[in-house]
Amino acid sequence: MAKKILIALGALALVIGAGAAWAHGPGRHLMMKQMIDKRVAEAEDLIQATPDQRAQIEASKNAIVTALQQNAQARRQQHQDLVALVTTPGLTATQLHDRVAAHLTQMQTLADSSIIPEIVKVNSLLTKDQLSKLAAKAEELHQKHMQHKGGFGGPAE
Repeated sequence: MAKKILIALGALALVIGAGAAWAHGPGRHLMMKQMIDKRVAEAEDLIQATPDQRAQIEASKNAIVTALQQNAQARRQQHQDLVALVTTPGLTATQLHDRVAAHLTQMQTLADSSIIPEIVKVNSLLTKDQLSKLAAKAEELHQKHMQHKGGFGGPAE
C-alpha cells in the first residue's frame, strides 16, 4: 500500500512539475513535453510494459499534457492578476487569501477532472511487479535527491 502511495505521489509530483513548467510561458513547454516523454519512455522500458500498456500510458500522458496546455492561458492570466493585485496600494490579507483559494480550487478541479483519473487508469493497468519496480526507482531517485541537502545548491553543511 505504501508503495502505491509513493508511486501515486511521484506521478502527481511529476504532473505538478509539468504544470509549473507550462505556466512559465512559450517555448519552455516544448522542453517540458520532451522531458515528460523521455521520463515516461524510461519508465515504460524499466517496467517492460506491454504494447497495450504502452498505448494506454501514452494516451493518459497525452490527456494530462493536453489538460495542462488548455489550462495554461488561465494560469498566465492569474499570474498577471496577482502581479496587479500585489502592486496595488492598500493590499489586504483577505484579497491575497481569496486569490490563493481561487488558484487552489482551479488546481483541484484540474486534478480531479483530468490528472487523477489518468493516473488511476495507468495504475490499474500495471502488475504488482511493475508497480514494485516503479516504487524502487522512485525510492532510488528520492535517495539521490536527498544526498544534496545544502539549499540553493550549496554544500550540505
